[in-house]
Amino acid sequence: MAASALSSPDAASTLSFQRVSKQFGARAALLDVSMDLRPGLVGLLGPNGAGKTTWLRLAAGLTVPSSGQVTWLDGLRRREPRLDNRIAYVSDGDSLPRAISALSLCTELLRCSGLPANEAESRAHSVLLRLGLEAQLEAPLGTLSRGQRQRVKLAQAFALPASLLLLDEPLNALDPIWRMEVAALMQEAVEAGACVVLSSHILEEVQALSTWLVLLFRGRLVAAGSQREIHDLLHNRANALRIRCPEPRLLARELLSRAPVSALRIDDGELCVNATDIGALYRALPACIVAVDARVEQVQTDGDDLVSLFKALSAEVR
Repeated sequence: MAASALSSPDAASTLSFQRVSKQFGARAALLDVSMDLRPGLVGLLGPNGAGKTTWLRLAAGLTVPSSGQVTWLDGLRRREPRLDNRIAYVSDGDSLPRAISALSLCTELLRCSGLPANEAESRAHSVLLRLGLEAQLEAPLGTLSRGQRQRVKLAQAFALPASLLLLDEPLNALDPIWRMEVAALMQEAVEAGACVVLSSHILEEVQALSTWLVLLFRGRLVAAGSQREIHDLLHNRANALRIRCPEPRLLARELLSRAPVSALRIDDGELCVNATDIGALYRALPACIVAVDARVEQVQTDGDDLVSLFKALSAEVR
């Protein structure tokens, strides 16, 4: 499933990948990726080695493609002055200097991004306070806890008037209160017109926060779209039903005669049915239930979650 434009087609493009590949020697970290991101909260998903970090570094302009083209804000190229202050990037890991204070670091980073000195300090101060670091403003970063240093990293990104925020595992090391506050900051940035890209290996977390999803596997774009589009893709790929009822054997015999069943098993009173055509199985199920007067207590679909989707899609690109 190739990505075209994520978010409203009426919105201006924030980030565009056009057939982008990135090689490191003989290894391809990203292969022929095309997508067009617009304002909204985008979840970037993929297992370790999928190409997420390479994608983020390309999106931040920190590296260049081996082939293809990356542009920003409806066609701006890398290093154009009009991109100053417009891209914020929070990398994974903890590489902050230890001797400088939180306020000094954030202020200097904002100044390097092109903000005037007074505005840089004001913005840094405001966001650090919001993220609960009032007592740590002047403390050397080496004296802060891991979670506090993570909040410093996030503060310098959210302090920018950025149109594109690239957040790699931003909720790492944060307790629930600060996770909620960072989620609120993401939403506020979206409401202000930004495209926020959230990369995480925690699928449930990304699903809960994101409107749009981008799935990478082994450097390839394997799926992209709205939550609804991804849900439909998952639904179409489901290949099994789990049915709980007191008479699983009666229902199993009826399904075998009416539906394209490829496998059946009964597990602890639950009937597990695999089908070559899940749609035909859905359509046959009500008549089968009526025919044997089964008292069905629960019906669940197997294979319609993101983990199952990754397994299925990864098999296709091996």
